[in-house]
Amino acid sequence: MMETDRIEIFGHGIKGRPSAERWSSREWKELVCLFLEDQSGCGNMAYLLEHHLDEAISGMEALKDRLQLSSICALLSKNYERYAEKFKVKGIETKLADATKETQKEVFKEGVLVHHGETMLALHQYLEDENYVPHKIVTVTGDIMEPGIYEIPFGITLEEIITKYGKGVTAGKTVKFISAGGGMGAVYGADELNTPFTYSSLLKDGTMLESAKIEVFSNDTCIVGWTSERMLLNSRKTCGTCVYCREGIYQLFRILQDATEGKGREGDVSVMKEICDTLKAGTLCDIGRTAAVPLSTAMKKFGEEFEKHIDRKICQSLSCISYVNFYIDPAVCNGCGQCMTCPEHAIRGGENLIHIIDTDLCSKCGKCSKVCSSNAVKRYGTVKPALPSEPSEVGSFSAESNGMKKGLGRRRRM
Repeated sequence: MMETDRIEIFGHGIKGRPSAERWSSREWKELVCLFLEDQSGCGNMAYLLEHHLDEAISGMEALKDRLQLSSICALLSKNYERYAEKFKVKGIETKLADATKETQKEVFKEGVLVHHGETMLALHQYLEDENYVPHKIVTVTGDIMEPGIYEIPFGITLEEIITKYGKGVTAGKTVKFISAGGGMGAVYGADELNTPFTYSSLLKDGTMLESAKIEVFSNDTCIVGWTSERMLLNSRKTCGTCVYCREGIYQLFRILQDATEGKGREGDVSVMKEICDTLKAGTLCDIGRTAAVPLSTAMKKFGEEFEKHIDRKICQSLSCISYVNFYIDPAVCNGCGQCMTCPEHAIRGGENLIHIIDTDLCSKCGKCSKVCSSNAVKRYGTVKPALPSEPSEVGSFSAESNGMKKGLGRRRRM
C-alpha cells in the first residue's frame, strides 16, 4: 500500500477526493470502474472510450496489482456495449447498466472500490510520467466559436478555456455567465472568469466535476428562465425517496416559472433561498444536495435580475415573452412580406412597405421572427422604440422626426 501513497491524482467523481487517501482508507477486495453515459448530455465518456480505452484498462490493471484486488469489473452503459469485447480480451468482466440509480444499488457495496473510468486513465498517465499535469475530458459548449470535447489541464482559468479551446465568444456577444459542472453545476459571472479550473476552487461552490461540462452564456440569456429550465430537468432526476428533494426541486421550478410569466409574488426570492438551504442540509444523496446549486449560485450573482422579474415584472434580456412586445424595425424591414403569414393577422404592410405589428392583436407566438430573413422582427420591454404609425415606403422612416421623411410614402398607405 505504501507504493500508492505518492500517487497524486484525484478521483473524477462527485467529490474529487485524493485517490491515494481513498485507497489507504480501508481494505479493498474488488474494483468496479464506471463507464456510464453522462446524464447531462455531454459525450465525455464516449470520447474516452474512443480515444483512451487501452490506457484506462492499463490503469485498472495497475491498480489491481498494487492493491492486490481479487477482481476488476467495467460497468458500461448499454449503448457502449460495442466496447465490451476490448475489456474481455484483457480478462476484465463487463456488466451493462441502464441508469445510475440502479447502478448505485448494485455496485456500491462493502469492500468494492468504485472509480470513474477517467480516474483510471489519469492513473495510467501518472505512472507513465510522474510530471504529468492531470487533465479532464470536458465538453465546452454554448455561445462560443468552437464547441467541442477537449482534454483540459487542471489549473488554467475559465477564461483560458473559453479563449484557448472554445476560440472565444460568439461574434457580437459578450459573456454573461458560465455554468461549470452540467445540470447541477455552479454559476460563475463574467467577473469570475479568472477562477482556476481545479477541484479545490470549483467544488467549494458545489460544482460536480463528474459532469465535466462548461457552458458559456451571453448577455441575451435570461438567468431566471435558464434556472427555471435547470430546476425542471433536475426535478426529473430525483429518485423520490426524500420528500425535500422530490417536492423541493419541483417547487423551485414552479416559482421560477411564475417569475418568467409575470406571476411572481413578494417573498418568492426568500422562499427559494430557504428551499435551497433545506435541500443542501436535509436530502440523503449528492444529487439532492446539489440539485439546487445552479439556482443558489445564480441568485448570489444575479440577485437583482431575479428581483426585477418578481417585483417589477422586467426581463432585461427580453427573453421572457410575458414582459416583451414584438415590433418590426423600420430601419431594417425590406418590405418582403414574409411575416404577413401571421396567424393572428396582427401585421400590416405590403410590397416595399415597412410592416407594422398591432400589439393588441399579437399573441407573441414568434412565428414572424422565425420567418423574417432580414432579422427585422425585434423585441422591446418597458421602453417602446419610435415606430411609424402606418405602413410606409421602405427607407422612408426617420426616428429623429418620429415619422416619415417629408414627401415619401404618403400615397401608399394601406
